[in-house]
Amino acid sequence: QDGAVSKAESKGDDDLFFGYTALSCVQALWLLSGLLGTWAFGAWPYGKNAGYYFLGFGETTALLMPQLAASVVLRSAALRGRLTGTTFKVLNLSLLVSSTLLFVAEVFQSISEGGIGFKTLSATITAAISYIALKRHGWPTFKFELGENKLLALSKGYFGLSACTGVFMVLNTLGSGVLSFLFGKLTGETILEPHHFITFAALLAIQGGILHTLQTAAVAGEKRLSSETYRNLNLGVILSAISALMGIFWASTMKCQVLWVFLTLGVYNIAQLVACSSGFYLGKTYKA
Repeated sequence: QDGAVSKAESKGDDDLFFGYTALSCVQALWLLSGLLGTWAFGAWPYGKNAGYYFLGFGETTALLMPQLAASVVLRSAALRGRLTGTTFKVLNLSLLVSSTLLFVAEVFQSISEGGIGFKTLSATITAAISYIALKRHGWPTFKFELGENKLLALSKGYFGLSACTGVFMVLNTLGSGVLSFLFGKLTGETILEPHHFITFAALLAIQGGILHTLQTAAVAGEKRLSSETYRNLNLGVILSAISALMGIFWASTMKCQVLWVFLTLGVYNIAQLVACSSGFYLGKTYKA
């Protein structure tokens, strides 16, 4: 096995590099279509509860940014033969979990609406590449220590966010039917179906993996955060948080009541923005 790994490292994981390249292209197209769709929902509000349509579409689209950031980072790691690192194993595992949930979401969507969507293509490529990478280089071990350096507060912030992300992921997966029912009761129409919540959970899985790797980087110190890998991961979450907050503000001005969901998601996104902006700044300004 060690010989196989060494051989893979020496050739730079060329096959996975091309796989991540294809995945990044697919995810970029998904992000572009999501941004256009979100804009369309905002420009031409639909129905008496248009804000909920917009919020559901916009929050999911915002999470496509960390997903793309993870794939770009893994593509670079494959080119450099660095996929044996724990950070990249965690990211690959989060992609694999995400693809599994996307498949489940597509099953529910095919039952309720008929047919399958673009998510199936993304899930198929994601599952194949991430599984091959994990099978070749091994599965990750998770480290949850917070460290004792001057970045302890940042490490705690990342840890808290990754834990909250995990809770949101589980709730949106196991409680997808209940959440869909509750939104239907509140609004008097079926706006968000179970597959919408499971898709949201699938993308949260990737964000949770990213936040965990950022926590371990904060434990290691500013030098680790200064690497391009962690700057890109922080940037992906920053852009996601900004987009989500803009969406929440826009949705709150549309046809719907401002429910607890706006406050909950807003606080979560603000916390992400603060933590990841701090991590990005520390990494960007670090001088050896």
